[in-house]
This record gives sequence, structure tokens and C-alpha cells, in this order.
Amino acid sequence: MHSILDALQKNVIVGDGAMGTMLQTQGLPKGQSPEVWMLSQPEEILNVHKAYADAGAQIFETNTFGANTLKLQEYGYENRLREINQLAARLARQAAGPKGYVAGLIGPTGHFPRPIGDHSFLALKEIFRDQIQILAESGVDMIYLQTFSDLGEARAALLAAKETTHLPVAVSLT
Repeated sequence: MHSILDALQKNVIVGDGAMGTMLQTQGLPKGQSPEVWMLSQPEEILNVHKAYADAGAQIFETNTFGANTLKLQEYGYENRLREINQLAARLARQAAGPKGYVAGLIGPTGHFPRPIGDHSFLALKEIFRDQIQILAESGVDMIYLQTFSDLGEARAALLAAKETTHLPVAVSLT
């Protein structure tokens, strides 16, 4: 298979859609973390990926938008960071098959860097680095930093990605 960058130079590649809202239709309880729910309901995540594959998606985002240490800590699952990110990458790869691509999805922590927030820039960068490293080791084809609202936090995530891996990185801001 060609790299995702090679494929993008030759063709339009269709990405998947929202995971969280689709999981709500599959029974994700209100207030539950989609990443934590995946541990007991991996088939539901795979069903969403397969629905997007059936619709023509070629890029599959991992179910890891909130799978960083700070977000997982809110649910008492920070010690399962590796397991959650690896499982999400495996499920996305299963749906992508040999011709699809997997984007390791990184969402914001919900914490701003100082002076506005309570975490240093370097601490946030380290949190992103931990998640990105696991996703890269799990075989994703790219890193996707999604829906960041704070430029400082987005910069921390982008630098973590560039310092941790040679994978292509996409960033979206809101």
C-alpha cells in the first residue's frame, strides 16, 4: 500500500464522519466516554467504522478523541491509556482493510496552557506525546489533531507529533 501522502497526490480520499454521535445511536450512555465504553463494546465501534466503510470512507479515525491522560483521568481510566489507544487503532485498521488508511485522532485535553490554564506548555506537550507515541506504534498512517480551540494547546500537540513521529499530521481548529 502507498503512503497516505502518495495517495493524496493522485486521488481524492474520503474520510469517515463523527464517531461520538454515531455511538450514541448505538447505545452509548449519556455522559460516558466513548473511549472508555469501547473497552466493553468494541463491536459497536467496529460497527460504526464498517458503516463508514460501506458509505465509501477510505480514512478511518481512531476512537481516541478523548484518549489522553487528562481526559481519561476524569473517568478513572488514565492507567489504561495504552490499552485504549491500541484497541482503537486495531479496530480502525480492521475496518480500513488493506486499501484504507487510519488517522490517529488526537483531541484537546480540555486544559489550557499557562497563563490562562493550569498546565505548563511542556506538560501538555508530554501528555500529547504519550498518546501520539502509542498510536504511532500501533500502526496509524497519520496523526489528526482535531477541533482545537486554543492555539497554544494546538501548538503543544503539533510539536509533540513532529518530535515523536515522522507521520503526516493534519490539524483542525475551531
